Amino acid sequence: MSLTTLVSLLSMALYIAAGVQFSREFFGSRPNRAKYATLALMAGAVIHLAVLLVATREHQNEQLSLTFVAALLAWLVTITMLVANKFIKNLVFLPIVCFFSALFVMLHYTFPATTGITLNMSAGLVSHILLSLLAFGVLGISALYACQLSFINYQLKHKSKRMLHSGLPPLMSVESILYKLMTLGTLLLFVALGSGFIFVPNMFSDGYAHKTLLSSLALLTFIIALGMHHTIGLKARSAVIFNVVGILLLGLGYFGSRIVKEWLLR
Repeated sequence: MSLTTLVSLLSMALYIAAGVQFSREFFGSRPNRAKYATLALMAGAVIHLAVLLVATREHQNEQLSLTFVAALLAWLVTITMLVANKFIKNLVFLPIVCFFSALFVMLHYTFPATTGITLNMSAGLVSHILLSLLAFGVLGISALYACQLSFINYQLKHKSKRMLHSGLPPLMSVESILYKLMTLGTLLLFVALGSGFIFVPNMFSDGYAHKTLLSSLALLTFIIALGMHHTIGLKARSAVIFNVVGILLLGLGYFGSRIVKEWLLR
């Protein structure tokens, strides 16, 4: 087993363990487990940094892959949430951050050679790539948050006893945060696509056509979801469907080049 495989699997395992423990603490099924979850999250973040350092040593060239930059952004989000949790306890976001970081470590391990940033790129093109990754990160958190919101809503409707002693905030506040995340992510994706049409020579060339199409479909999905929310309202289950479909389209556009070329465009 290579060093990259070892540290990647260890980081993912620690993040998932932390996410499960935070979820149990949040829903009251295993109270007083936050201490162990925090330790697991801290260990996961340390190993996550090792993943990035190993990747840097193994690929000492001018190119930074998209998945490397995405994993770096996920690590920064994790560290930010760890520090913030010292001052403001937030059991709603911590499970999401854990699973989010595990997802990006997995993507980095699975697609290490994804085309990325090189030093000879223009500032506009680099901005387009970073905005795209930032949009994916925010919308990825939004999708995980929607799933969590749907589960909370289900537990409340069925008057689950596990919710009586949980640290559950008002449901309307949770829903408000979800749609703020969706709005921010949608705006970032819109700006990212717009910058692509400005700084990428041909967004519909062979190398970019599927990315442009899938990203545009994802943007349309989130716009429809937000429009429905502001006009007729959107149920928790529908919010989950829109978020999951949108993030899958976006993920396929960003990281699924091989799948698209080998299966869909064969």
